[in-house]
Parts: sequence; C-alpha cells; structure tokens
Amino acid sequence: MSLVSELGIMPSTEELNTSLGSQKLFQVPTPVLQTKKDVVAFFGVGVECIGEIWYEGNVQIDGRLEGTIHTKGTLVIGDRAVVKAKIEAGTVICKGKIQGDVVAQESIKLLSPGLIDGTMSAPRLSVENGGVFNGKVSMGLSL
Repeated sequence: MSLVSELGIMPSTEELNTSLGSQKLFQVPTPVLQTKKDVVAFFGVGVECIGEIWYEGNVQIDGRLEGTIHTKGTLVIGDRAVVKAKIEAGTVICKGKIQGDVVAQESIKLLSPGLIDGTMSAPRLSVENGGVFNGKVSMGLSL
C-alpha cells in the first residue's frame, strides 16, 4: 500500500513525521498508483453521493454511491464502500460491495472481501479467493 494525501499528492517523509493537523492520509492500493500515477478524487467513509459521475484518471470510493459512473480511468471500490450503480470504466478494482452492471474496457479485479451482485463485462477478469460474485459474466472482446 502507498499513502496519498487528500489532494492526490505524495507527502514527503518530513511531512509524515510532523503534525498533520486537519489533513488526512488515505491508503490507496499500489496497482492504481502504478498504472496511472495519480488519484483525482477520493470519496471517504461517511461520504454519500447520489447521481451521475464523469471523470478521467483514478477515483477511489470508500463511502456510499448510488447512480452511474463513467470513466476511461480506474475505479477503486474500497473494502468499506457500498455502490449501487451502473459502472462504465477502463479498469475496476473492487474490495467493497457493488450492486449493478459493471462494464470495463480493460479489466475487472474482484478482491477479497469484495462482492459484485449484477453483471460484469470485460476482456479480462480476475477473482481473488474470498471475492464473491452473483450474476452474469461476459468476456467478449467487443463491449
């Protein structure tokens, strides 16, 4: 795991050793940082959102979201997240709960203790031991 500030900027070692005041640090899975090198938004625990989201880059959700998500980037669903949505993304990494349709242009990674209840469509799919999926899977090349 790597640490990233709320603004998506890597803190220096000196900053980590000093008092953080109101600034919070969040753990973001390393695969996200290795693929795109930036997190453009973070929905923390306690954040609830209803609506349609469009973005570029990487977003991590650890709160509750209901609606629709559109991106060519990476969507990370943290282990405390609850998402009821239609998702269209480049890559989806799920450790939390998703209810709805998930379409990924690149891949879907269902990690433990993640749960996806709905449909998944992606050219590449991996399910870690402990991940749970209920629904239908399509792995065709054309999405």
